[in-house]
Amino acid sequence: MKRINTLLAIFFTSFLTLTFIFSNSVYGDQGEVVKTFSGCDYFIADGPNGYYVLEWYGGYDPSEGNTIVGEINSYGMKDVLYNGTNSGRVWVEDFLESNSQAMDEIIDHC
Repeated sequence: MKRINTLLAIFFTSFLTLTFIFSNSVYGDQGEVVKTFSGCDYFIADGPNGYYVLEWYGGYDPSEGNTIVGEINSYGMKDVLYNGTNSGRVWVEDFLESNSQAMDEIIDHC
């Protein structure tokens, strides 16, 4: 019985690890849109390690409070999902920024 419990524990731990790795590789990084700017295509999202400065390039036009998921933890053009269903395209201008650094980027672009 002890051996079965050990095997089940190993299986369950392995399953959770693989699920975590797979879900992160498929969906990418996640943030929340915290600030949009009228008349400007740039917006700020808050992520687990700092703020993202993103430029909207098409698809769903995000609103404050939307979740954003995609490979936004590196520079360049990225396909993203908002709220798990709405697709869009953004240019990652900067990432891992402080609040004041993100606002300085917005001032430079808007």
